[in-house]
Amino acid sequence: MRGMVGVSAGETALMADHLELLEDLDQRDISSHLLSKIKHAQLLCRAALEEELDRLGLTVTQFLALAFIDEHGAEISSAELARRSYVSPQAMMTIVARMEAAKLITRAPASCGGRTLCVTLTAEGQRLLERGRVHAVAIERYLLELLGDDAFRQFLASLDAITFALGQGTTVKRTTPWQKYLPPDETAG
Repeated sequence: MRGMVGVSAGETALMADHLELLEDLDQRDISSHLLSKIKHAQLLCRAALEEELDRLGLTVTQFLALAFIDEHGAEISSAELARRSYVSPQAMMTIVARMEAAKLITRAPASCGGRTLCVTLTAEGQRLLERGRVHAVAIERYLLELLGDDAFRQFLASLDAITFALGQGTTVKRTTPWQKYLPPDETAG
């Protein structure tokens, strides 16, 4: 515990409570680390969702884009869809063009003017989105049944906490909230 950069007395006490686990972290194989388990679960969840959506002729990214369009009405641009769907603007332009060709969406000039085109769902896009949601909810219901109500709620709360904590991410000074857990020789640069 000594030598940790920027660790307060309270944080040291909390870390001491978990000393055995903390010391064990760098001794375990990579597949038993939290980040590996999260990634493995994410990959399996995505594969399950891909399999279900494939039956409908949708990709996960198309499904997410349709859901974001539905949530934001007529005032969402392709660039915003790209940010929310974790794809590049160029990739989203291709996805939007394909969805427009399939008559799932339409594009029109933004109400605020300018050159931005906002995307809206067509009746067919709405129908396909609703069908996709049925399949996504079926996967979640399976997981809820597997985990039980309390564990499922706790798992969602834990994921929210992790997302919030890591969302704090890097700052202008290029520091990270987890930097305090690095040895001093690893914090430079």
